[in-house]
Amino acid sequence: MILFPPLISLIILLIIFGGALVGMLIARRLPEQHLSSETKAVITTSMAVVGTMSALVISLLISSANTSFSARNAEVAQLSTDIIRMNSLLVRYGPAADPARQALQQYAAMTYHDLFARREGRKTTVENASTDKVLEQIQDRILNLKSGDSRQQWLASQALQLAADVSAARWLLVQEEVSSFPLPFLGAVILWLTVLFASYGLFAPRNVTALVAIFLCAFAVAAAVKLILDMDTPFAGGIRLSAPPIRISSDPIRHAIELLGK
Repeated sequence: MILFPPLISLIILLIIFGGALVGMLIARRLPEQHLSSETKAVITTSMAVVGTMSALVISLLISSANTSFSARNAEVAQLSTDIIRMNSLLVRYGPAADPARQALQQYAAMTYHDLFARREGRKTTVENASTDKVLEQIQDRILNLKSGDSRQQWLASQALQLAADVSAARWLLVQEEVSSFPLPFLGAVILWLTVLFASYGLFAPRNVTALVAIFLCAFAVAAAVKLILDMDTPFAGGIRLSAPPIRISSDPIRHAIELLGK
């Protein structure tokens, strides 16, 4: 499921702030005894529980998204490292491995385009059949090498193992492309926060300062959700006109491409 963080965050902002406005409207229609200091104390205590639960769940979601983001960053770095190591082995093998090296250069460039094309305003494609075929060609060319001695046999076997590791890393990124964000948690948090903000509106004074304060609070919550979604879906499909504030570094892949080009 592809999530679009800015749109979801905007919807959450409108829902939560709308809850505060509804609370203000309800306060105008309620009898005075329903807005007494005793009632306010009970509602404030009850909403403290709701606020605590919301904070705990949001903290849990941020921690989970950060763990997922860090893991994908490490996987991209490992993928780049395996490509560099494979190229080093093929260089040591000799001129006979040049066709495999050329295909490896093509694979590295295609991988960079697949994973980070969004930064150029294009759609990312983590699962690309054309890129997979290039990796298969690399494996076939290594298998077709006629090893002359035990040294070349070892180099070819190690290069094949790294090619398998690269394939495994790429498919792991493909499997992780789908958001693991627990939507029921998000729905529960939105419900809790809407009730919480409605209680704010119920007793808030009817002036611009109070409205601005409540809006800024709702904006902070929506920004936190966007932060979570950005970290959870770094390879999500679609086109962005500007780079996201949180993104997986493309430096390892670009460094690998530079080394392969030498």
